[in-house]
Amino acid sequence: MDNKDLNTNIANQLDALAVSLNNTAKSVREGSLSLTSGPESQLERGKVIKAARGVIDAIKQPADEFIEWLTVLGPMTALRLFLKWKVFENIPTADNTNISYQELADKVGGDVQLIIRLAWVLVSAGLLKQVGTDRVAHTPKSVAYATAAPNPVKALACITYDEFMPAFSAMPKFFTETGLKEPTGRLNTAYAYGQGQPGATVWEIMGQDKERMGNFMMAMGDLTQNWPFLGTYDLSWAVSHVDDKDEDGGQRALLVDVGGSRGHAIKAIIEATPGLPASRCVLEDLPEVVDAVKKSADPDLGEVRLVGMDFHAEQPVKGALVYFVRRCLHDYGDDACVEILKRLTDAMAPDSRLLIVEQVMSNPPSVFAAGTDLVMLSIGGKERTLDNFRDITGRAGLQILQVAQNPGADGALIECAKN
Repeated sequence: MDNKDLNTNIANQLDALAVSLNNTAKSVREGSLSLTSGPESQLERGKVIKAARGVIDAIKQPADEFIEWLTVLGPMTALRLFLKWKVFENIPTADNTNISYQELADKVGGDVQLIIRLAWVLVSAGLLKQVGTDRVAHTPKSVAYATAAPNPVKALACITYDEFMPAFSAMPKFFTETGLKEPTGRLNTAYAYGQGQPGATVWEIMGQDKERMGNFMMAMGDLTQNWPFLGTYDLSWAVSHVDDKDEDGGQRALLVDVGGSRGHAIKAIIEATPGLPASRCVLEDLPEVVDAVKKSADPDLGEVRLVGMDFHAEQPVKGALVYFVRRCLHDYGDDACVEILKRLTDAMAPDSRLLIVEQVMSNPPSVFAAGTDLVMLSIGGKERTLDNFRDITGRAGLQILQVAQNPGADGALIECAKN
């Protein structure tokens, strides 16, 4: 393609993207679309970001890639340092207020030139605003970092730098030493290598620092809160089984939330499924997690049966109608997932169903899915395509009956039965 044809192609791409962005702007003005609130806002923002990125990609040349990476890594580093030093908290947040760099440096106990140079990185990225030549102010984007109390935005910034970046940086040496093969276990990972603790699991490493673990749990909770628990899948059919008995003649468990943490999913499912008795539902997780749930005395879990277990071991609840696993399998490689699934297959009755809620990647995947898969690669886990899920479920003696895809996103619910 000659230069003229190349430019024509770029112009055509820009025209198409402009139409898409103009249509979105029209919908926002008319009030039929929100980019700031509501359950669909995150999805819609993602569409706009993708289109805007498309404009950049259409005109970007190979040499521009390095500049873009630099403009990401620099602000990420400055942001983490300013969070650690509580710089954002010392910039006034009231409208039309600012602070001199010298006063800010004095407040945090730092050298003024150091604070200026790092602030300039964030000013150039649009996160902070410089006033004149020697003062700085918040922008609407930076105010979220100014609270003394933890919040999901601060937590996500911290884990990106503290957990993900060391793992990514370690990958060249890690794969040189281990060979060019997909990590599959929980012990020999780029994450542990990057943290200087080879042979330890991600949870063992994070568990050494309560603040880091707290940041991780808060950030992950925020990222997944918009993921549907059931999505478009209709579980109302389970209510017709309220009279079912188990093999001992007792009441059959209708729903078992495997690895369900503190019960946010099981509570939402019970609320969304009228007629599903909480007393016939089971919440399972590691014993220490279940103990914490018991101590919390959550009234919404008062009738739910709480069971401490490890899903790598035998499933203690046999013959339940529905087993539910949400956002657990991506933490593990294929072989480990097959073993986890086999534990469930062994416990299932012929009419039992297994519901798996995970990110189901397209091929090729979206930017977000590919990015999260790289994170999972660093800890020995894996995001999967539907073909990948067919492989691991098939090896575990299961067949996929249907896939309830979350509209416009990678999240989906996969319904499985025993072969």
